Amino acid sequence: MAPALLLIPAALASFILAFGTGVEFVRFTSLRPLLGGIPEPGGPDARQGWLAAMQDRSILVPLAWDLGLLLLFVGQHSLMATDTVKAWMSRYFGVLQRSLYVACTALALQVYYHVLGLGEPLALKSPRALRLFSHLRHPVCVELLMVLWVVPTLGTDRLLLALLLTLYLGMAHGLDQQDLRYLRAQLQRKLHLLSRPQEGEAE
Repeated sequence: MAPALLLIPAALASFILAFGTGVEFVRFTSLRPLLGGIPEPGGPDARQGWLAAMQDRSILVPLAWDLGLLLLFVGQHSLMATDTVKAWMSRYFGVLQRSLYVACTALALQVYYHVLGLGEPLALKSPRALRLFSHLRHPVCVELLMVLWVVPTLGTDRLLLALLLTLYLGMAHGLDQQDLRYLRAQLQRKLHLLSRPQEGEAE
């Protein structure tokens, strides 16, 4: 019972993070950043702003590209999630079916990066960030450790798996003072951005 209770804070934090991400996504996809400040969302100025935006080629063309890329991503996910496609992939690829699904998802994202001219995602990272990445495992591995250890009982096989993977993940961590200074600088930068007043708010 006790290990299960430990998952409640993690589940609550996950829900809050997912909810906050959804709210931020809605704010991000709003046309407000494109139209500039809109005094009253329901007023005549707002309607004029929307009409002007829908006639502005500099806005419509990027929106069309975004829509196409979004449909590519959603279409790939939806098509490969159908029972027919999953049955066909399982028949010909067996246990690799899920791996192929993930690979196609990554390919769809690579198309997105290529269209925007972004190139390799990691190429956008700074040398200090790349150095940090080379010194630690992905943070999602913390979830893996929780799945391995936070269980009521551990069989011999599961205990062996948990010990070996914990050792594997732990040995990859080699953070030094330079990495810690970089993390501290990133934290201070984010705190500074969060503390700045939003546009339109009174200071």
